[in-house]
Amino acid sequence: QVMEESWWVAHLKALESQPRRLEALTSMNTAISKEAALPRQIIGRLLSTPELYRCADKSGAVESKTTPKEPVADVAVELLGHCLDQLPVDTGDEQLAQLLNPGLTHPNPALRSLVLQSLLRELRRQLNAGQVRQLPGNDLLFLILDELKRPETVGSSVAITILSIVIAPRLNDAGVQDKLVQLLQQDEVVRCRAYELGVTLAKGSASSLSSVEFILDAALSELDNDDVLLQASVMEILVPLAEQNHGLSYMERRRVFDVISTRVQRIEENPLDTLLIPSIMKFFGKIAAVQPQKIITGYPHMLACLFEQIQSEDETVLPTAMDTLANLAATPQGKLLMQLHFQPSMAAALTTYGSYTKKLSAPLKERLLNSLDVIYAVNSPPTPEISSLLRSWYESFAGGLQINIIMELISTPFPDLQLAALALLKSLCKYRFGIVALKNTGGAVEFLLSRQHDLHKDVKFLKWEIMDMLAVSSEFTPTETVRFTAYVNEGPYHIQANVNIATEPQGNA
Repeated sequence: QVMEESWWVAHLKALESQPRRLEALTSMNTAISKEAALPRQIIGRLLSTPELYRCADKSGAVESKTTPKEPVADVAVELLGHCLDQLPVDTGDEQLAQLLNPGLTHPNPALRSLVLQSLLRELRRQLNAGQVRQLPGNDLLFLILDELKRPETVGSSVAITILSIVIAPRLNDAGVQDKLVQLLQQDEVVRCRAYELGVTLAKGSASSLSSVEFILDAALSELDNDDVLLQASVMEILVPLAEQNHGLSYMERRRVFDVISTRVQRIEENPLDTLLIPSIMKFFGKIAAVQPQKIITGYPHMLACLFEQIQSEDETVLPTAMDTLANLAATPQGKLLMQLHFQPSMAAALTTYGSYTKKLSAPLKERLLNSLDVIYAVNSPPTPEISSLLRSWYESFAGGLQINIIMELISTPFPDLQLAALALLKSLCKYRFGIVALKNTGGAVEFLLSRQHDLHKDVKFLKWEIMDMLAVSSEFTPTETVRFTAYVNEGPYHIQANVNIATEPQGNA
């Protein structure tokens, strides 16, 4: 019987003999995957057998020429993964660190990642139950912090998530602080992981922020570094700090926005900074998505620089510039502030967008439509003031209250571009002016009602969703509404029976 402990002992013993390894591992793997729950002592025995961990090591123990290392290591990792799945992980248990130590200190990144994932599963379960248990000591924390130091890792983001759940009560502990300081003395990849951990913890509360302020300060000092890529990464990592007011006030105390925006003003003195402009724009745009007032009223020259980039026709900066404009105007407050402070520039930018739909490459046209969709998509019904400014922006883009510009993009041969154009149209139909623009456009309603069989299924579905909106709009006559409702009731993928199929010219069905 597989369940007998003696069977497992014999198979684990077999691992000591090179030729029998793969067979023994495969038998145990088959056995454990059939068992819903092995007794705890067997799981414990497996997880504390050094031979099993040796088998999981790919890093070049001396091998006989005949057996490739990979399958043995992969099967061993899989077996240990099954053990971890069945292990009742008790984060309050003093012995847990000792039990998980061989897995968390193992040279194989895939195995370490499995151990980290099993810990995270248990912590998420505790979070959902509303009570995260305190760890009995620092041993486990140290093992997890060590993952961030490893050059080869697939688990660093899982480690950061685990630490964000359990480390806060121990942040001021001398041993923990030492470990964090050590991370800041490593190479830039490891330092960036430390910054990411610091920002994640700082978001949690003002007191956590003051405990990790030395990490955030270290991150800010990287902004004086000569390495453009490193600076770009650090800016990206810092963005979430602004989501909470205590994070924003730290950034203001440290003059982060002033320091970064000065770089843009002094671009002539340091031409290398030109490479940073897209990252700086992205940084300000993402901050503006959570704190519109701060950026739109506080940094007018940043916006002037952005509007220049939008007019530049430079395909290397346009993607970031379009995303940034969308972030600035994403929130209701952002829209009102942009209209109030930058109305002429905003109208000019949208007119330029209209001309771009004729000349940019297909992927960039798609990016442009997606960024407009961010501006027009609404969760709650818009106020009359916002509807009216969005209408004027739309008319700048489309050259009037019609959707010819969108219909042209829908008729391109690229399904991704068709989908992006229809998604924008769907967002526009949430506004009365959008439905009026559609109605004003010859051929638009007919296209939406047509059942072209060669369209991508996602395109058919979006057409159907738009029809569903038109069917309840008061802009159309009762006769039109009856046709729209019939279309909606037939569903998105309805195929029209065609009697004259034999006499139809090909391709025109």
